Amino acid sequence: MDSQVIAALLVRCQAGDATAWDALVEAYWQRLYGYAVRATSNNELARDLVQETFLRIVQRLDGYSDQGKFEAWLFRILVNLVRDHGRRVARHPTRSTVIHDGENGTDLADEMPGKHVCPSQPVQHEEEVERLQHALARLPELDRQVLMLRHYADMPFKEIAKTLNCPIGTVLARAHRALGKMRSFMEVTNETP
Repeated sequence: MDSQVIAALLVRCQAGDATAWDALVEAYWQRLYGYAVRATSNNELARDLVQETFLRIVQRLDGYSDQGKFEAWLFRILVNLVRDHGRRVARHPTRSTVIHDGENGTDLADEMPGKHVCPSQPVQHEEEVERLQHALARLPELDRQVLMLRHYADMPFKEIAKTLNCPIGTVLARAHRALGKMRSFMEVTNETP
């Protein structure tokens, strides 16, 4: 979306125009969600994080002065929420969801919606996605963020630099290094029997 259009929408949002807010959400929802779902591997959590991102925007919009950095601000909030969630999970790992009823145990997570794979989905595709997710998880956090913002949020490198508050050269170097690592991680898993 053009920066002038965003600036006009923001002014209208600050004036209380609900249709302008709807247009902003519509413009960014899919890209934010795409990043969040890849970062968390959880559709529901991704939706919650994107909603929390927009909630924080609403709470701070009155004091916001647009200087052409709205998109970077928006994604920075989401990146921070994803990172904070990951830290919370690491500090407080979840307990088992297995319930025992005599001899058998039922894992409640297996009964959750979205847990079961659609029978028509090819197993090979699922394995490739799993390998890709595993390789992404092995990258250092900043390298992973650069790749995910670029490929899942479809963000230009210049905007990634603004979002992560680092020089564009650093972002380009991280992207190049991360892609090389991903290739080597994927090749190693291809060779594993």
